[in-house]
Amino acid sequence: MSILNADILHILISELPRERGNISSTLLNLASASHLFREACLPFLFSEVRWPHKSKADKEHGLLFYPEALWPYIRHFRLDWHDEWTEPGRVRYGYMDREGIYCPYHIDLAIHAITRMPKLNKVTLSTPFLPPQELYEALGQCKSLNAFTLIDTPIDHSLMQLYPASLRQVNLTPVGQTLRIGDGQTDPKFAEITYFMRDWRRKYRAQANLRGLREIRSSAVFLREHAPTLTHLELSGDLCSFTALAATDWPNLSTFVLHGHVPNVQTILSFHMGPPSVVNLFDVLEKMPILQDLRLLFPRTKSQDFVLLDPYIPPDPEKLAKLASLTSFAISNACKLNGIFNHMTNLERLTILAMVDLPRWPIALSQAEIEAVLADIGASNCQLKHLRIVIEDKLTPAICYLISVHCPHLEVLEIERCGYHDGKSVSSYQEFLDALSPLSSLRDLRICMQFPEYDEVDDFESWRVVREECAAFFARGLKTLKKVGFEYRKRTGTHRYQDAWLDYVICRGGEGEGRLRQLPGMWYAFPEVWVPTRSPF
Repeated sequence: MSILNADILHILISELPRERGNISSTLLNLASASHLFREACLPFLFSEVRWPHKSKADKEHGLLFYPEALWPYIRHFRLDWHDEWTEPGRVRYGYMDREGIYCPYHIDLAIHAITRMPKLNKVTLSTPFLPPQELYEALGQCKSLNAFTLIDTPIDHSLMQLYPASLRQVNLTPVGQTLRIGDGQTDPKFAEITYFMRDWRRKYRAQANLRGLREIRSSAVFLREHAPTLTHLELSGDLCSFTALAATDWPNLSTFVLHGHVPNVQTILSFHMGPPSVVNLFDVLEKMPILQDLRLLFPRTKSQDFVLLDPYIPPDPEKLAKLASLTSFAISNACKLNGIFNHMTNLERLTILAMVDLPRWPIALSQAEIEAVLADIGASNCQLKHLRIVIEDKLTPAICYLISVHCPHLEVLEIERCGYHDGKSVSSYQEFLDALSPLSSLRDLRICMQFPEYDEVDDFESWRVVREECAAFFARGLKTLKKVGFEYRKRTGTHRYQDAWLDYVICRGGEGEGRLRQLPGMWYAFPEVWVPTRSPF
């Protein structure tokens, strides 16, 4: 083994399955086997790291940082400060200033190390305090940095100091943004009342008016600096306005994700010149000439729904042309869907979600609304290959057949019920199979079929057995199918439940008969809507 080529070792290690935290127990065991294997595993073990760690501290030095010998391996650095350290009376690794604002110690350790990480290409900040200007300046000097994420972190003018790093991907999410998609999996911390009752978050909410203006202006200047190089932007509507976005050119942006609440349409920037004007989303999209993937992920509120195309106003040909140029489109039920999809002639991927602010539950599309959407898709004659949709009513073979008729080229289909529950199904496996059989290219199927209700404490796990039998049935009936999943209701606490998926990979044999292999729990890491990944929870 001592003469085994290092490149071969890297190839073998890269094929190991990833588990929670992106590190597998197999990889840890392999790294302990010998010095050679340890050296080969280090780039994988420390490619993504978090700091600080509660257990990595001592009384003499306080918080400890990663040894300098590991810095060359770090590609993704997460500064994730524990917000319980900021609670009055329990302050740790920091102090409260005269205004009662938490100020951290040891942040200089990260600032010193960041500029000495030669392969650092992504940084994620999540801190219960304003990151110091020195931190942003250090990030701006990282030549390899191309992705930056700011989540649940206060923003001020210091953000503008993250320059001249050439960023291609940016995600800005404000403090306290908690969204529910359907009734599926959410971050467990959002289920704890302590998340919302932390002292620093209460102070943050109390300064909403002053803070909101400051954060929007700082975000606008920061985005304007990096707009020429950005290819992927995930932005909360609470941190921007349509006016500021439309005042900037985005020549290389191919993916644009708007989440949170609908952005402000009024002029709020101090550097804006001229009379007040009202702009809309299409004014922003006009500045994105190569945009392919647009996601409007707004939670539904009591106020009026977001209107993309007004049905009472003749559509502008330029707006219709922009819709026609999109190949991927994700939208929530907070948006009016009437008359949108029949203009999207080049659409290949579509997601329609039900979203709301926690702790409320969303109401998804009714059967009548789904039928109208499918009719519009069919009228557009687009070659739709990927469809993910959240529905409110019980799934029937009739809906599956409508999907097959209007979307005959589908390769990926996911139909999720918001608030799934088992019960007596009025339709058989065969009826659903017959409805989906026209989809001759279907390779990935997730479906919210209803199964008989079983006792949760059943030692034989009958609920799982019956889904595996159904998976085998679909594998035999749909010869192109490579993966199949079924929705079920999962207990997440004493009185809490949420929707989840039981997925199987179909291993095809010589005669097309499929052997099933169950996959680990999967979820969509927001705002991702196309490809699920292994759940970290």
